[in-house]
Amino acid sequence: MIYQALSQNTILLNESAIDWGEAAKKAGGLLLDNQSIKKEYIADMIASVHEFGPYIVIAPGIALFHARPEGNVNEICLSLLTLEKPIEFGAGDKDPVDLLFALGAVDHDSHLQLMAELMKILKDGQLVERIRTATDVKKVLEMIKKKLEE
Repeated sequence: MIYQALSQNTILLNESAIDWGEAAKKAGGLLLDNQSIKKEYIADMIASVHEFGPYIVIAPGIALFHARPEGNVNEICLSLLTLEKPIEFGAGDKDPVDLLFALGAVDHDSHLQLMAELMKILKDGQLVERIRTATDVKKVLEMIKKKLEE
């Protein structure tokens, strides 16, 4: 499922962002450009962080932007963004962040397989490091596919 969600159009590598809000807009923008979400979903993701804090920083250096599925998501979707310079989220020892995902879910259950696959990828420290330093989207997609076929 993750391999279908991620594509050349939903991955940006070595981007710059002045803060986590700009990073959210870039990661969400990939999903918007792909017509997977409505523009309001990007504002929803940002509002969630304002409301609940940096809970989206799920591991050291890794953030997963998302919001409640309330009609602003057209299909299950995922984007991946790496940053050339890590940014602070206010997440303590999990800061700074340089690997970001944006997830869109249409309901509370249908994205669980995608999340399980994402966790399989994120548990592989060597793979995560290769994704962080990658400069070629095709190679990132190949690495992810290979990992999921194991």
